[in-house]
Amino acid sequence: MNIKKTALTYNFDGDGNTTSITVSLSGNEGSDYLNANMTVTAEDLTDVKTFDDLTMIDITKIARAKLAKATAVKE
Repeated sequence: MNIKKTALTYNFDGDGNTTSITVSLSGNEGSDYLNANMTVTAEDLTDVKTFDDLTMIDITKIARAKLAKATAVKE
């Protein structure tokens, strides 16, 4: 299924620091549809990066990985 990013929403604290980024993802294949909002938090970041170090592509990759993990079928 081709899943596309449809929105990025930055969430800030009272001091203007980014606390998380919500990525909206959507896709369809035939009659199957998927819509999800995945929130990327500081715990999802690797290599001691901050939100300011990430590109939109980086953020989307993290959100897609979270989506794959969240929707994996467990036996």
